[in-house]
Amino acid sequence: MSQSQDFGSEFRDFVARVEELRAARARPDSERSVLLDAALLELQHVVHGMRPAYDEFISRGTGRPSAGKAGQQLFKAIFESLPVPVALVDGETVVRRINAAGAELTGLPPGYAAGRPLSGILRPGDRPALRSQTAAVARGEGSRSLAVQLQPRTGARMRVTLSELALPGDTDTAVLVALWPSSGLPTAPEVSARPARAVRAAVREAELTDLMDRTSSMLLRGGADRPAEALRAVTGLIRDGLADWALLDLLVDGALTRGAVHGPEGNDDPGLEKTLVQQDPRRCPVVVKAVSTGSLVFDGLADELDRLGADDNGAPLVGRADVSSLLAVPLSAAVGETPARGALTLLRTGARPPFSLAEAKCVEMIVGHMAIVAEGRSGRAETAAGGE
Repeated sequence: MSQSQDFGSEFRDFVARVEELRAARARPDSERSVLLDAALLELQHVVHGMRPAYDEFISRGTGRPSAGKAGQQLFKAIFESLPVPVALVDGETVVRRINAAGAELTGLPPGYAAGRPLSGILRPGDRPALRSQTAAVARGEGSRSLAVQLQPRTGARMRVTLSELALPGDTDTAVLVALWPSSGLPTAPEVSARPARAVRAAVREAELTDLMDRTSSMLLRGGADRPAEALRAVTGLIRDGLADWALLDLLVDGALTRGAVHGPEGNDDPGLEKTLVQQDPRRCPVVVKAVSTGSLVFDGLADELDRLGADDNGAPLVGRADVSSLLAVPLSAAVGETPARGALTLLRTGARPPFSLAEAKCVEMIVGHMAIVAEGRSGRAETAAGGE
């Protein structure tokens, strides 16, 4: 048998084994570690063992891609077809690639996840451990595994397995991250699920449109006579429709002042709302940035613990509130106005998915209307002061 035939036979066997692993998703949770080890073994086998044979096989053909490019294409196809959620990251956990199963589990679209730290999908307390262990694997100190808690969507405990991986045609060190939820292997996205996702997207779009209508009506009814009250009420409406926490800060006589805080009912930390109400917005970095630059701050993974500042004991408020996603929008009556007239900050906590781009755009439009009301409020205050 020729070398080309040997390769073809080995490759067909590999494809069959991958299909067996895909079918094994329904096995009991107790068998998941065995299946994960098998899946990782198959991937390493392709990269380290089959690639040289494939390179030689391609080089004998005519009009074919280069061996390096062919190896990359083969790796990409195998990576996407793995039945377990996996991602490729660098030593700082920044995502280079995530497969379909990984995107489905985390709720992070591949295009959005790329270039962002994977540690951001974990609860704040677990992020340093993942970063440290990933750095150790990238330094060549061997594979390892740790238990963490996934932040978006499920909030479930899961196991993360880290292995160093040599990529075809790439000299940079990569780390393969396998995510193993406590419920076992997740179901791979099916074609039949696409219409359901389209329906959910349409429903969400209708909800956002309704939210804009309700906030606009409230600002039109109360903005002229009771602007401060209208701004606080709209902040509450936005929280009800989009977030767990909503903070409104306004620029009054050149100083930032906290105008409203709306939080969830039955909060596990009853002192947190009081802390946020009493916080000086000038000590809240994300608010200062939004107001001073007039630019939206969209932190889909809320990976930086200093975003909201700290409480009186020095504890980061991002960690204390268990913030998973953050959105701060400046109250600007004109595009690029600096400083802005204030900022609306929305927080999602726990296992909720990150804010979407559509949600951010909706909030930006609502806040633009709020800025007009805030502008009128400032104008009346100045007139009243001048008449005294």
